[in-house]
Amino acid sequence: MTIRSPLPLAAVLALAACGGSDRPGPALPPGESEPFALIEADLLQVHDALAGRRTLSDGSTLSCVGLTQMYIDRIFAYNDAPQPSGLLPVRGVLMINPHALDEAAALDALYARDGGIGERALHCMPVLLKDNYDTYDHPSTQGSYAMLGHQAGVDAHSVAGLRKAGAVILGKANQDEFAFFTTGFSGRAIQVTNPYNTSQSPAGSSSGTGASIAANFALGGTGSDTCQSIRHPSSVNGLVGIRPSLGVISQHGIFPLSHQRDTGGPMTRTVRDAALMLTAMAGVDPRDPKTLDYPAEARPASYARYLDRATHGVAGRHIGVLRQLGSNTSPAGTDAQGALIAVAIEQLADMGAIIHDVWLPDFASLGAGSRHFDMNDYFRQFELEGGHSARHCVSSSFATSANGRESCLLRDGIVETLLVDARSAGIMGTVALADPDQEPTEAELQAIVDMRAYVTGVMDALVDADGEPVLDDSGAPVRLDALLLSPGPTGGRTCDFGSTTQMGSIVVPVGFDETVGVPRGMEIFVRRFDEGTGIGIAYDYEQATHHRAPPALLPSPLSLHPSIAAFNAHQQQALMTATSVAPEDLPVEVYLQALRELTGT
Repeated sequence: MTIRSPLPLAAVLALAACGGSDRPGPALPPGESEPFALIEADLLQVHDALAGRRTLSDGSTLSCVGLTQMYIDRIFAYNDAPQPSGLLPVRGVLMINPHALDEAAALDALYARDGGIGERALHCMPVLLKDNYDTYDHPSTQGSYAMLGHQAGVDAHSVAGLRKAGAVILGKANQDEFAFFTTGFSGRAIQVTNPYNTSQSPAGSSSGTGASIAANFALGGTGSDTCQSIRHPSSVNGLVGIRPSLGVISQHGIFPLSHQRDTGGPMTRTVRDAALMLTAMAGVDPRDPKTLDYPAEARPASYARYLDRATHGVAGRHIGVLRQLGSNTSPAGTDAQGALIAVAIEQLADMGAIIHDVWLPDFASLGAGSRHFDMNDYFRQFELEGGHSARHCVSSSFATSANGRESCLLRDGIVETLLVDARSAGIMGTVALADPDQEPTEAELQAIVDMRAYVTGVMDALVDADGEPVLDDSGAPVRLDALLLSPGPTGGRTCDFGSTTQMGSIVVPVGFDETVGVPRGMEIFVRRFDEGTGIGIAYDYEQATHHRAPPALLPSPLSLHPSIAAFNAHQQQALMTATSVAPEDLPVEVYLQALRELTGT
């Protein structure tokens, strides 16, 4: 299928009717300002409110301390309150940074000194970090009791970038334990739920970030993606999520699953905020050699430059719809999500895109090295930079050589603690059984390069289902700007596409799946280091459709958490509250049986 469509007048009128214009609304009377509302606020509105162009309900001007306190109060009232939709709480937030209000006060002082936001593009953006991001001022636990007290000496490289740009690190979001799952479960979180329908999955492993940003617990958040862990939570929580090409954002300070597949990325309610966060999080970092493949002079000064619909939007773009990905013949989605993506494709055609079908029958999922090696490598760097933790490696039983882990003595390993939840323990056991010295081989790395070349080659010179060249009106081979697919789970396993090729993508909402009452998204996939193209397409589509809408949530009738300290203590006791059994009290037999079942040993 090839759809060729200019942007007809009827489509322009339809887009304008549904809010597709960038033009401001009717002018307010002289002397009046726009009101500021916390729900669905974006960074531009926050900056307007700080400057007095928007006022609070009592007519006062917003401060950074005031905004940060608003989000903290909302977390107190909503995070642990059972919701009518599924009778369960959202439980998106794991920990509030005890220093968040101090950070906000410091930013207010800078605002007064500079007479505005200065060079801080993210000035006073409260951000929740996935619990596997290191911060120098409060711990990260990877969603596991086995990692309590794991305190880094320095910020992750991307977190340092967020702080430099003026973000307030509001705290840590729940996640699937060690990012092993995609359902919102961990020993510490118990179960993160979808705020639109708490009987539904929030997806994962960046489950807490997805649920929290959707529930308006912060302005933005971070995720990490090994295979769909930014993309799928963004889809089912109605968010914009960017999984950038490997090397755009440093892996430093983010607890890994796979150095050849992992990347951090932003999750927000708008494309603009995601672009600004990506700018702050990105950068060259010698501690992650993959960032050296994308030198500073080749990087955009700001991804916000692509928020220009006329220059970087949809019209005239050659966009491919993925119809085959290896053995998967439905990567563009099935059921309600497939139908929503199909409507989005027609919308893009009406906006002036030229749509093509794309087949990639020779695609195969690839990896390299071992998780055991990659996790121990993280611990090595963590300790070099002054981090303190009761854990020093995956397992002390295999600590004789890998990455200098000889110092990992008995019970210093994650496995030996017996504090990993029973549902995660077996997977951690398989990690421990892998070779701790297994770095990626040259053959494995070359296979990834070759697979990326295959995909890029098809995008550079499109072929049809029979392998014949597809030509444009001038007779030249069609060069695709982007590909479209489902970010999961409908349409089969598509997450390996970006993870294997190390190429970038951005998820944008396409509407609501009324059968289950949750949003759905579409993944816009681009060439390596071409995130700007995806941002431009996503922004144009977002502004033309405005599918994002907040969930309906009810606060707790009681004040559950009178302070940040009380909230954090409550979250730390989550498992004990839910099961009346502390993880350290689980019988060893339960732990060993999980290992036997999942490892076959």
